[in-house]
Amino acid sequence: MYDRILVALDGSVIAEETLPHAQALAKPFGATVLLLRATTPPEQVTPAAAAGPTPVSGPLVDPTPIIEAELRAATTYLAATAEVLESAGVTVECVQRDGHPAEVILEEARERNVDLIAMTTHGRGGVARLAFGSVADKVLRHAPCPVLLVRVQPAAEE
Repeated sequence: MYDRILVALDGSVIAEETLPHAQALAKPFGATVLLLRATTPPEQVTPAAAAGPTPVSGPLVDPTPIIEAELRAATTYLAATAEVLESAGVTVECVQRDGHPAEVILEEARERNVDLIAMTTHGRGGVARLAFGSVADKVLRHAPCPVLLVRVQPAAEE
């Protein structure tokens, strides 16, 4: 039933609440778990520089060290997370891509023909949802496959 399970991670303990569920589904089916982490696109690190030939006051900041540090952190995080799942007998692949999280999740799900997307939701509503948007909501509405949403308990958000 499940050959490829995409697990969306952002480096937080909250997002990791999905891992036991993904592991429980992957083991009996022999599925591969695809750990995915979206990172900030370089053009968003320095929005003024990316905006074009408009005058900018103050010195321009070289975004390279910031981008490289985020990529190293994402790679290290994914490798450590993969090691935990692999030690439990789960086959794991890691992917890091630049972009908005919902778009990256949906693109990877389509490109890799995944059978299930697993992710957490904070359950925000009202103004908080309007202000922050909802990655889970966008993925749920546009996913090419079933989506497992793990609602985070308030204690995990602290």
